[in-house]
Amino acid sequence: MAVYEERIPQVKQQRPKRRGNRKLVFLLVLFFLIVLIIVFIRSPYSKVQEIQVFGNDIYPAEQIINQSGLKKDMQFLNVWEGSVQKNLQPLEGIKEVTVSRSFPGVIALHVTEQKRVAFWSGQDGTRYPLLENGMVLKKVNFANRVVDRPLISSWASPELLPNLAKSLSKLNPSVLGEISDITLTPTVYDKQRVTLFMRDGNEVRSVVYKLDKMLNWYPSIVKELPKDTKGVLSLFEQPWFVPYGAANEAVPLQNTTEQSQ
Repeated sequence: MAVYEERIPQVKQQRPKRRGNRKLVFLLVLFFLIVLIIVFIRSPYSKVQEIQVFGNDIYPAEQIINQSGLKKDMQFLNVWEGSVQKNLQPLEGIKEVTVSRSFPGVIALHVTEQKRVAFWSGQDGTRYPLLENGMVLKKVNFANRVVDRPLISSWASPELLPNLAKSLSKLNPSVLGEISDITLTPTVYDKQRVTLFMRDGNEVRSVVYKLDKMLNWYPSIVKELPKDTKGVLSLFEQPWFVPYGAANEAVPLQNTTEQSQ
């Protein structure tokens, strides 16, 4: 009898199924999540409350914001960087823009502009920025802005502007700030001769294609000039200085540029 009872298979006790409980929990979580989303969308925190602009110089912040298509009270989550970049393409002075978000409701536009290297002077006295890529932004009038870049007052060869802009963009900011005016003064032998009037009272003569290499040494060269004497500094192969009113007294200078090479 005992042997027979041992052969009877034991029935395993089945655990109660929890599938129904899990489904209920999932539905409750989903319900509360939908409620939270609806509450957030209807709350002020879901809308753009402030738009900030950083890195702009050529264009005012108000113009960039208007062109970007962003507006206050629009949906905070509906701001897309690609759309902002596309909207800002007509502003040719902007090189790149990125968008960042800060909760609650703050959108920041980080703008990278083309570098301003000079001002182009129009016939009516208007001033337009010359960018590092050689473009003159004639849609932007800087007439009421401080002249913090060289002023191009006479330039008969617009095709040389990209070369000039490229050279100026390579100058040290301190040297670029020392240039007051730039004039194209071509000769029979060289169409790229330029004359630069410096803020310290000196006059520099050089060529466009050597301007960035030669003019960066201007502060060192000026230290060699006779004290309290102003004149014409020729920066070609060998620097020469001629004081004003002394055409026959050219002073050869140490070739600082060759020593640096």
